[in-house]
Amino acid sequence: MSIRRTSLLMPLTLAAGWLLWTLTNVAAWVAMKPADFLNIVRWEAVYSGIGFPVCLLLFLVYAQVRTRLRFGPFVFAAVLLCVVSGMLWRVLVGCTTWWLGWDKGFEPGLSGVLIRGGLVDGTLLGFFTLLFVAIDHRRQLAEQKEKVREATALANQAQLQMLRYQLNPHFLFNALNSIRAMIVEDPSRSRQMVTELADFLRYSLDSDEQESTIGDEIQAIENYLAIQRIRFEQRLEATMQVVPAAQAVTVPCFLIHPLVENAIKYGMQTSAMPLRIEIEVTCHDQELAIRVSNSGRLLANSKDYPRGGTPDGTGTGLKNIAQRLNLVFPDRHTFQIQERDGWVHASIQLQLGARDAHHESAQSPDRG
Repeated sequence: MSIRRTSLLMPLTLAAGWLLWTLTNVAAWVAMKPADFLNIVRWEAVYSGIGFPVCLLLFLVYAQVRTRLRFGPFVFAAVLLCVVSGMLWRVLVGCTTWWLGWDKGFEPGLSGVLIRGGLVDGTLLGFFTLLFVAIDHRRQLAEQKEKVREATALANQAQLQMLRYQLNPHFLFNALNSIRAMIVEDPSRSRQMVTELADFLRYSLDSDEQESTIGDEIQAIENYLAIQRIRFEQRLEATMQVVPAAQAVTVPCFLIHPLVENAIKYGMQTSAMPLRIEIEVTCHDQELAIRVSNSGRLLANSKDYPRGGTPDGTGTGLKNIAQRLNLVFPDRHTFQIQERDGWVHASIQLQLGARDAHHESAQSPDRG
């Protein structure tokens, strides 16, 4: 329940409770004196009609002092206010009935004002005070939960932003290393690689968002692969298949790219040439499946990539993927790396929610 709805709960509950009490009171009096039905109804109309705004005014006073007083002083103030409000209620009822000509002998005396007003009517207002305390406690719990949710969301956003900034220099460093390897060997190709890097950085650095669509991620990967194809020439073959339904799905930025980068980096060390890379993204029944495969084998201890790095690298990209998946898709994802039949398969499966899956029409890239 939102805070706004919780705030409206106070007057609505008071009105409903007061109406229920009035009807119950009328029914009880009519059961005892059915012949006085009309007198009972008009008396209750005046009595309850004046009591409700008095109780509402009491609630408004409570709302002002509740946040300023501790529980003990508030209870004392509430008792005193109930007595005073009950006395006021009784005086206003007596003045009204006198003005209407129903009680020409009305005189505000000790028994009528203090006992019947302060004690009897004050006790009734005390029961409604308990109602206020219960609703106010519920409101405070709702506000605290809302603040906790906001704080958690801000913390997750800050952590995602930190992880995003961690990836940017990591990828930039590796891309610049690739370009450096080509500068002396082939200046013209190195210039082309710089152009491809500029396109890649447009996606990598220009956006402050922590999320992107699969389509944008795939386009950035194509720019990255263009750099690597220039560098490795015939030693690298890469194909991509992305179903149209997956194009507009929202995922954390650079979710697939570290898998592609690792496939090239470690595949070049373990695969027969040419190194083959296959990227496949499917989406079916609210489940997104991402698989990046490369020919070759796992290096020693590489099954621990997401936790402890690799013998030949820092493991930044894979640890980063694991952390961001835990933040964005808690208990709704699997992430594993396996070697099978001369291929290394890195797989991510995500259970999508309503905000993740945007079923928009898109064209499948099916690029190679």
